[in-house]
Formats: sequence, structure tokens, C-alpha cells
Amino acid sequence: MNKSSSVSFIGDRNSRPSRLDNARSAEALKICNIVVRDMHALLQGMFDGIDDSFFELANNARNNNEQNRFFEAMRDIRIKRKNIENDFKSSIEAQFSLEQVLTPSSKLNAPVEPKGFESLSLVQNDDLEEEVAISSMATKAQANFQGPLLQFHTRICNLYGCENNEDANLPLGLKDVIESFTSACEVLEIELKERLIVFKQFDRYVLSNLGPVLDEANKTLIRLGIMPSLKAPRTKQGSKTASSPHDKSTHASEDTTAKQQNTTNVLPQLQNLLANIRNNLGPQALSADYNPGLPTQYVSTQDLISLLSAIQDIAPSTNNSADPKVINIHQQLKAQLSQGSDQPTTQPKFKQIDEDLINLVSMLFEFILEDYNLAAPIQVLISRLQIPILKVVIKDNSFFSSSKHPARKLLNSLAKAGIGWNETQNKGDAHYQAIFDTVQNILDNFTGDIQLFEKLYEEFSAFVKKEEKKSKIVEQRTKESEIGQIKSRQAQKCVEDKLDSLLDSSQISIPDLVLETIRGGWSRVMFLAYLKDEEEHQWEHSCKTAENLIWCLQPFEKPKDRQYWIAIAPKVLKELKSGLEEVSYNTADLDQALVEIRSTLTNTFKQNSFNLSHNIVPPVNEENEPKAETAIERQQASIDSSLNKYIEQIEQIEVGTWFEFTNNDSKQRCKLSAVINDADSYIFVNRMGLKSCEKTKTDLANDLKRKHTIVLEQGLLIDRAMNALTSSLSQKASTL
Repeated sequence: MNKSSSVSFIGDRNSRPSRLDNARSAEALKICNIVVRDMHALLQGMFDGIDDSFFELANNARNNNEQNRFFEAMRDIRIKRKNIENDFKSSIEAQFSLEQVLTPSSKLNAPVEPKGFESLSLVQNDDLEEEVAISSMATKAQANFQGPLLQFHTRICNLYGCENNEDANLPLGLKDVIESFTSACEVLEIELKERLIVFKQFDRYVLSNLGPVLDEANKTLIRLGIMPSLKAPRTKQGSKTASSPHDKSTHASEDTTAKQQNTTNVLPQLQNLLANIRNNLGPQALSADYNPGLPTQYVSTQDLISLLSAIQDIAPSTNNSADPKVINIHQQLKAQLSQGSDQPTTQPKFKQIDEDLINLVSMLFEFILEDYNLAAPIQVLISRLQIPILKVVIKDNSFFSSSKHPARKLLNSLAKAGIGWNETQNKGDAHYQAIFDTVQNILDNFTGDIQLFEKLYEEFSAFVKKEEKKSKIVEQRTKESEIGQIKSRQAQKCVEDKLDSLLDSSQISIPDLVLETIRGGWSRVMFLAYLKDEEEHQWEHSCKTAENLIWCLQPFEKPKDRQYWIAIAPKVLKELKSGLEEVSYNTADLDQALVEIRSTLTNTFKQNSFNLSHNIVPPVNEENEPKAETAIERQQASIDSSLNKYIEQIEQIEVGTWFEFTNNDSKQRCKLSAVINDADSYIFVNRMGLKSCEKTKTDLANDLKRKHTIVLEQGLLIDRAMNALTSSLSQKASTL
């Protein structure tokens, strides 16, 4: 080997470098620093989210023990957070070391020798649950990021001089990333439930957002010249994308854009409709001041643009009011052309294509100003773009045919961003200010270069994505909090309904002590059982205990009832004591209360036995007799049937749809954030992700019926405007 070479090899058989040359070492260090930086940022966001999650869980806890457990977990995580972050960071850095990369994965993951049946029995259920959670996280992340991860590993393999990916132990392997985190978390002294919550947050905040980390790493490797021509593998149809809310919205918008790139060129159709209208109108189509005695002089396109620029200079002062209006371009052009000429010698006329474009853009902005989906202040801002858009269209009428046209994209983006803006908001609001600045930038700086619209679109889109990311985080927290509260209310209602049903079926009046114990204490046991039923399946059992307790107080109907009472009464008292102790009910006097309940049951048993042997029928509690349906209830049923069509409409509405609610004289725009069918609850949030209101399906149907609620259009503004233009002109042409 040449001694001057800075690269040495282990042997020809492996062709693996024992160390990297200076250039490659610097490149490896750079990519390592970028990945570690991005992963550390994701981990910091995760810990912030964990703090909020445990705080919400503690607030919603139903007993002191559970609340203390959550607060203790939160405290332990806060104390050890820095150590976990440092350990995780060091572990990710170690994955980029040459020794680690060149160690065959088969050696690192060597199978463990079986230890016999006795050792297998030592594996606890807790460990098994952790392993299942970790395996699930790795499988999901592998499915989500298989393509960019394969690209990254292929380039890293090339950088480190490995022969193939399979023999090397490459950094950012999903199992290695997860193991780095779980190993760092071993210092936490928390129970399994809290540990699984931490793992879930790691999946949500870190693993689900690996896409941007891998994208940045791949871009950096490409800039360093590492396999720049490597193509991304084709994703199988139907495969899932990354699960972060931000990625989902991005992919959805990309899919929508892809579908709209094949937009039909409607300009020829619109021109034909305008021509038919002109032909049908005949002389009426001419302007009132048309003078056939003067020779016609056509205004060149360039002169037309100059005239429009002159109009634009004075237009803002006349179009800044709260009641925006479409500028009468023809009138303004006539005023500009007649300046300095009292008696014109020629009849100015525009080319037919320019005339058509002036008319179509005016109609387009009439639609925008009549579009109820835009708040009035946003309409005011967008209406100021009428002349700039007209100049754009005259220069490049592909605005009508291509959804990728920069001006069209920008208009759609401005309108979409303004759909959730409420008129009650301050105009210093960031969203409003961003729209205002974009419009003002066009008015001040547009001189004919359409690329200005592309630049502003990119800047505005970046702002919107940043704001949406913030609002989605807030919305997710709002949704989780609301779902927790709704489940609690649902559990409370189910408990109350069940107890009401059991108590109403009683043939006798329940003694006060038993009634207080059921309502005040056992209801808590049932509440917790309902919330945990998916895991512990104790709801039915808790209901049966309450049912048996009430039954033990009822008169005997047949001799076998005595034997059944003797069999279940002790069990009922035992279960009653165990459940009430678990929820810490009346801890000071619980034993005395149970003694009195036992005495009440015993006395009832003696009395019922005596009545049965002497054929004495006890009086029936008439308060529990079923009531006939009232006229009001029948009327309510009739009203409900009239809401069916609105309920059907609601059932078709998707999460993410925007609504406008009218309450007295105020209007509020909200987005449907979540539908919880089990609780018949529709949760709405504002643009910032904070809860605005909550409604049942019937409430929402009533609002729609009374016109107190309007479902806002979700389609792109210009696409809707084009459809409205075509429909309006077609209708007008057919009626002439």
C-alpha cells in the first residue's frame, strides 16, 4: 500500500476502509451534525408535548391516586429530560461512527441463545407490552419512510465505502433509533401506562416526522456530490404516507394539485359565449357613446397595459372602503383615453381578445366579491388585485387554462387562507397582515414580470404552512382534551342512566343510606369501570353489583328467591367494600356504613321471608310506574322527523369543513375538527386550533334548518369562479 495514501483497507476480500480520508470524514461529520440537530429538535418538541399530555391527563383524573401518578410521571420526566436528550443525541452520533457502520448487522443482532423454559417464564407482561408497542412503531415508520430511508442508506453506504446496504449497520435504522430512545428512557421511574404514553409521544412527534429529516439529509448528500442521480423508488399504489398532521395536509394538497393540472382551457368556450351574446344583442352590444361617423383606431395591447397602470395608480384610493366594488374598467379606460382631447377625431377600440379579457376579469372579480365564503375584509384586499390580474391575463391568458399559473395559484392561496378569518378579529392579525402585505407588494412592484406572483406565492405558502403547523398542534391538543372530557361526560351519563333504570325498576323505596351509597359512592366505581372497560371489562360487572344490591331489598316472589339472596348477599357486600375502597369513598366512616347496610339487608331479608311465608303482598312504589307519552314529547318527535334531510347532509360532511355560525348579530367561522359518534358530539375550532363550540347532530341540523349555520365552499376560488362564469354566460346566451 502506498504510505502516502490516507485511506487504508482491511483486505481485498471485504474492500472496506478502516478509516475515511479527510474529505469524506468532513462530509460524514457534516451529515451527522445535520441529522443529530434535526432529531434533537424533534425530541425537544416531543418532550414539550409530553408535558402538556400528562398535565391534561392529571386534570381529567377521577381520583387522587391516578392524578398523583400522572404528576409524579411528569415530574420525573422533567428532571431526567436533559439526560435522556443527551443520551439519545450521543447514541445517534455513535451510529455515524465508521466502526459502527462497518460492523455487520448480523453481528450486532446475533441471535440470543435460548435459556430454557424457566427463563422464559421470567418475561413479564409489562415487557411484552413494551415490545409490542416498539415493534408497532418500527413497522409503521418503515412503511411510511421506506423510500427516502432507502435513498439515505444507499448514499451513506457509498460515502463510507460499503459494498451493500445489507452487510453494513447504517445510521438511522428505525430499530436503532427506537432502541436509542428506549435505552435513554431506562432512567425513568414510571409505571407501564405512563411509559407507553411516552413511547406514543415519541412515535407521534419523532418517528412520524422523520420525513423532513431524511429529505434534508438526502439533499445535503446530493449537494456533497454523493449519488446525485439516485432516483426515489416508486411508491406502491395505496401505500400510506407519513402520519404527522402537517405531512398529511401537504400530501393532500399535492394530490389536489396533481388532479387540477389537467384543467381544461375554458377561454375559447367563454369567448364563444361572449360572441353569441354580442351577435344576439346586435346594435345593443355597442357602447352608448359609439360614434359611427369617426374612423376606428385600435388600441395596442401595450398601450392598454399602460392605461391600466395609470388607472391602478389611482384605484387604491377608491377601492379601500369596507364595501368593495368591481372597478368599471371600460369607464376608467374611456376617461384615460379622453384626457386632453375635447373633440376626438378617431373612435378608440380595443382588440376583441383584449375586450373579452376585460369583461371576463371584471366578471371574475364580481364573483369574488359576491362569494360568501370570503370574509368582507378579505374580499376588500383581493378586490384590489383586479387591475394587476387583468394585466397578467392580457400578457398570459394561460391563467384560464392552467391551475399552475402563478397568479391563479396565489389568488387561490389567498382565498383559502382567508376562509377562516372572522370579521371580529383585529386587522393586526398575522394572517390578515400577510394577505395585506402580499396584495400591497403586487400593487407596488408588479411591472409585468409574472414571476413576482410565483415568488409571492412561495413566500405566502411558507407562511401559511408555518401557521398551519402551529394551529394543528393546538388543534390536536384541543381535540385530545375535548375527547377526554366528552368520554368523561358520556361515562357519567351512562352511569346515571343505568342507575336511574335500576332504581326506577325497584318495587319499594330504597333506604336513604343505600341510595346515598349507590349514588355517591358506587357511581364512581361504575364511572371508572366504564372508562376502563376496553382494557379491564369491568363495566357489566359493576352494573351487576348495583343490580344485585337493589334486588336484595326487593320482596320475595317465590321460595327460591330466599336461597338466591343467601347466595349473593355476602358477595355483594364484599364487592361493595372493595369497590368503594378503591375509589376512596367515605374512607373515615366506610366500615360503619357497610355495617348499617348489612343490617338493612338482614332486616329486609327477615321481613321478606315473613311476608312470603304468610302470603303478605307489600305495597308497590307507585312513583316508578311508567308514564304515558305526553303531547309535548309527541310534538318533539314530529319536529325531529323534519330534520332528517339536514341530518343526512351533516352525515356527508367531512372533518376539516368550514362553517359560519350566526349568533344574534355576530358571526363566527369555525372548522369541524372532530366527530365523536358515540357521544353524538361535533367539535369545532377556530383558525388557531382553539375550541369555538360543540354541538350535537340535532343541534347542527336545527342550525342548518334555521339558516343559523352555513357550510362554506371548500373548492379553489378560481375554479369555482370559472364554473360560475361559464354557467352565467351560458344561461344569458340561451335567454337572448
